[in-house]
Amino acid sequence: MENVKTEIKEKSPLGREISFCVDKAKVEQEKSAIVAEIKKTAEIEGFRKGKAPEAVVETKFAKLINENLYNRIIPDAYINIVKEKELMSVTEPDVYDVSIDDEGLKFKVYIELKPEVQLKKYKGIPVKRITPEQVTEEEVDNILAEWEKNPSLSTSIIDPVKRKAWREKILQQLDAYKKENALMQEDKQLWDAILKDVDFPVPEKMVREEAISYTEGYLSRMNLEGKSKEEVEKIAKDILDKVKPEAEVSVKRYLVLDKVAEVEGIKVEEKEINARIEEISRSAGEPLEQIRQKLEKADKIDSLREDLRIKKSI
Repeated sequence: MENVKTEIKEKSPLGREISFCVDKAKVEQEKSAIVAEIKKTAEIEGFRKGKAPEAVVETKFAKLINENLYNRIIPDAYINIVKEKELMSVTEPDVYDVSIDDEGLKFKVYIELKPEVQLKKYKGIPVKRITPEQVTEEEVDNILAEWEKNPSLSTSIIDPVKRKAWREKILQQLDAYKKENALMQEDKQLWDAILKDVDFPVPEKMVREEAISYTEGYLSRMNLEGKSKEEVEKIAKDILDKVKPEAEVSVKRYLVLDKVAEVEGIKVEEKEINARIEEISRSAGEPLEQIRQKLEKADKIDSLREDLRIKKSI
């Protein structure tokens, strides 16, 4: 982008702060175009529609003009420098310190770069098969005993026919849980072997966002009724601190799978994206086109494509 000065500072192994200064002439040119657009439909007391002086329009709609100005200039300037310098960001950019002075429009952007992952062995890794534990009658009895303490469940559990149905359901759920747990143990063996041979810096913001996602999941399953705002915040902070190591491992796995996809040339076809959107539509119980429009409006199609690409790498 012409008329833009930039300076890139290394803030951490992956963190980069980019300072921008967009030339005043460029800013004024964009601002004039925005004012002219607003003027066409502006309704200002004392003037016919579209006939108010530009100075009056600027005063009346100063906030809107600046918002439009920032939305036009900042993304373009950022995208151009990222392409020009081949900066591969793995997180959404943080924009701050936005101001306009005699030199022009100034702002800063912080991004985290995609780390260089050097893959070693990731195929043919031996994994010890884990046999799922058998579900015992005692385990089922213990769960039923707990449920009997719940007034809303005790009536149906006391009934012999319903109790038998509950036993069968609990047995199936415990069996599925133990099988899933065995698979998770095998999965952990595999990832422990892969990750011990790779060493790369992990984007801090990615880890933080993953940890926040985990925390929100835990909080949604907790009974926080009667807790004060301060108590909930403390609980959230404690959970966030505890899940950070797990979140870091999750991000490392993602970046390794991303590299595997690159090395193996894994791509996602349009029909696979369409199939996934159909699956989301069925789960949500909403029309297919409505789901597609929501995803497109939220710019989630590329994210969906990337998720499918990563899953194909597993």
